[in-house]
Amino acid sequence: AVALAIAGPVRAQAAVDPQLQQAREVAWAGRTDEALAMTDAYLAQHPDDADAQLDRATYLAWIGDYAKAIETLDRRGSDDPAARQLRARINGWDGRRDAALALSAPAYEANPGDYDAAWTQALAARLGNRPEQALPALQTVLALKPEGKDSQTLAKLVRLPMYSSLAMPLSRYSDSDDIEIASFGIDADLRLSDSWRLLGGSGLRDHSAPASGPFAPLNGGDTVDESRTYVGARYSPSPKSAFEFVLGSTRLSGDNGFSDSDSFGRVQFSHQASDAFAYTLSATRDRVAFSPRALSAGITSNGASASLRWRVGMRDSINGWIAFDDYSDGNNRHMVAVDWRHATVRSAKANLDLGLQGELVGYSESPGNGYYSPDRYQRIAPTLNAYFKLSEEAGLTLSAAVGVQRDETFDNWKRASDVSLMLTVGILTHWQLVGSVGYSERINEFGRYDGTNAGLTLRYRF
Repeated sequence: AVALAIAGPVRAQAAVDPQLQQAREVAWAGRTDEALAMTDAYLAQHPDDADAQLDRATYLAWIGDYAKAIETLDRRGSDDPAARQLRARINGWDGRRDAALALSAPAYEANPGDYDAAWTQALAARLGNRPEQALPALQTVLALKPEGKDSQTLAKLVRLPMYSSLAMPLSRYSDSDDIEIASFGIDADLRLSDSWRLLGGSGLRDHSAPASGPFAPLNGGDTVDESRTYVGARYSPSPKSAFEFVLGSTRLSGDNGFSDSDSFGRVQFSHQASDAFAYTLSATRDRVAFSPRALSAGITSNGASASLRWRVGMRDSINGWIAFDDYSDGNNRHMVAVDWRHATVRSAKANLDLGLQGELVGYSESPGNGYYSPDRYQRIAPTLNAYFKLSEEAGLTLSAAVGVQRDETFDNWKRASDVSLMLTVGILTHWQLVGSVGYSERINEFGRYDGTNAGLTLRYRF
């Protein structure tokens, strides 16, 4: 969504067909879909016009249809400097750092004082964990056109991930098992240098369930409060890799004088192996907090997980997760999940991805400690993910997965549904507000289940 806010210049020509020039003027006015339709109509009459093909590829890139933009350049055939620069920008907008730099660096090194070459280089070099590598090219861009809209937007994109930030998340969860969880916290991410960031924060969580129900705290009453404090660091030795370390303390308090203290932590390594493949490896220790009963039982989990992302071309991506957890109550949990997405619709106002999710979860025991622990839980669901571009600084994300599920107790497959909405205001500004709501429908050993959640996060970046 951020990349779509950057236009980038369309080449001006000394002599241009009036129909094509009108399409360019419409594009410059921000009506990209209309300009694309006009250019397609022109190309239907003049299919070999190289300038029109370049314009079409540019407009497709502006609306985020990177696959069609590259296909248009491929059909154009001519690999002139303008086409190579646009290919570099498309790869940069699509997050493909290696491909973008391979195309942009030769032109930038040959003429580092050229505005377009420096703009494209900065767009590519900002990607990854070391965005400061884009600053030399950005300085050239700002020196040549300090007030230009494209220059200012690029400056925001380069500088934004270099900022420190403070965030205040607030959330509330409730379900048909009468479990409610309300939380509030403060999280800090402070930039110490190009490669080091300091992490820290604290939060409060209120977990409640009816005292007469199966999820009530073991110590009596209906509430368990948890306070959490943590410190950590993130080290990025290169644009492609990062290490993260977090260590914290957690304290419980509840009715009848109940209290308990423990520690939690995380060690994580992430690596962008190539433009197509990335992975993250994590080891964690934390409380099991599915319900007040599980929390008050003092159950902790030591876990290891891996998340993988494979981008198949510019239309498809496959995300996978594998996790193993060893619970202190003698239980063990394993999880495998896969999410495939296909870019289906791209326009100036909305993007739509369709896909498929699969999930397999299993536990070694069913100890009855206040959490659902099936021997073999399976879920498969078609998915829809849509992004609506409300403005350059605001967007609405809709996610939905409506499929089927079963565990070892089911006679047949049952319906399972997830729907969520997230509104982001302040995509590129110092102040950002993110609001979300979600709904899940399930059936498990406790009966028909549905849960809702809502969250609000205010973030200041400085």
